Amino acid sequence: MVTTSELARPWADGPWPLIETPSKTRNVSEHPAVYIANEMACAHNSMLRGLNSIYLQASSVQEPQDVSDFLFFIHAWAGWVSHHHVLEEEKMFPGFEKVIGVPNFLETNVEQHHSFQPLLKKLLEYSSTTQPAKYQASVVRQLIEEMAPSFRQHLSDEISSLLSMEPYDGDALLKVYKECEADAGKQDKHVVPPMVLGLRDITFEGGNQWPTMPPLSAWIVYLFFSGKHAGSWRFLPCDTWGNPRALKFVKEDA
Repeated sequence: MVTTSELARPWADGPWPLIETPSKTRNVSEHPAVYIANEMACAHNSMLRGLNSIYLQASSVQEPQDVSDFLFFIHAWAGWVSHHHVLEEEKMFPGFEKVIGVPNFLETNVEQHHSFQPLLKKLLEYSSTTQPAKYQASVVRQLIEEMAPSFRQHLSDEISSLLSMEPYDGDALLKVYKECEADAGKQDKHVVPPMVLGLRDITFEGGNQWPTMPPLSAWIVYLFFSGKHAGSWRFLPCDTWGNPRALKFVKEDA
């Protein structure tokens, strides 16, 4: 149960704001492009909650075991985001463009990747090579401060680009998306599912059930996959079922 005082503390919906999903004003069943854009907006918001959670808690993590767990959390988040954008560049966007029949239809979005990828790579490297005793919150926060503006802009702009696919073959677009979704599902089940489920928020915009999962999936993740890196999931802004909770390591003035 989140208390009133905890709700007053900084949370994962800032400092970099979340994105309004198409479903707030559109029916996602209108066209597969709307559905795809909405799914991506939800994923992008999960990425932003992760970014914000890392930034807000970085300065309060001090004990060696906490630092070790936090560094793994950073590495898991950065690795997931990196994988997402590589999948877009190598499979999803080329697949969409083949359906659309317009070369480089999504090239602007690919170019935006290059504006933040070097900093994302630095964050990934720092989290994997830094010993707990050498950890510096200032390094993590500075990398995020440099990366976040272009990263957040890209996450927002891409939704508009995906919505612009509405005039094209929806079934074919959805086929490409589902194939990429299946590829994304092949990532380490002890890392990505526990993390992503804890980065969603089922109360966002009045309530949602992203991502769509078979019954009991969250319980399966909780019971069989979340335990291996449980220490790192302490930094997540929501529990396995997507219920918001106070950030465990956060300063009042974060």
